[in-house]
Amino acid sequence: MPRRTLGPFAELANLPAIDSTDDMGLMERMDLVNETLAAAGCHCNGHAAGHQRDEYWGADLSELVSRCAAHDIRSEGGVTSVSIKIETLRVEVDGNNEICAWIYEES
Repeated sequence: MPRRTLGPFAELANLPAIDSTDDMGLMERMDLVNETLAAAGCHCNGHAAGHQRDEYWGADLSELVSRCAAHDIRSEGGVTSVSIKIETLRVEVDGNNEICAWIYEES
């Protein structure tokens, strides 16, 4: 089945920066992304076969949203502060609208 890309999503534009220590803020942002994907008709892996692996993308969204908060990465060149730009989020879906890949830009 052909794959296609959905997004970026208007609902994720112009959101305020998120703090990695704000658990409630992280949960609310995860809910927003989940609702946005559901409204776009996206499903998790296994949906079409009737045995969904992670119905609400909990693990993926937790990692994705946590990385939206500025965080340091270390490399041979030193330390750089980066974050995911959630407003650039796109998803690649298969013919069943199951998400196959998360696509986004980093700062």
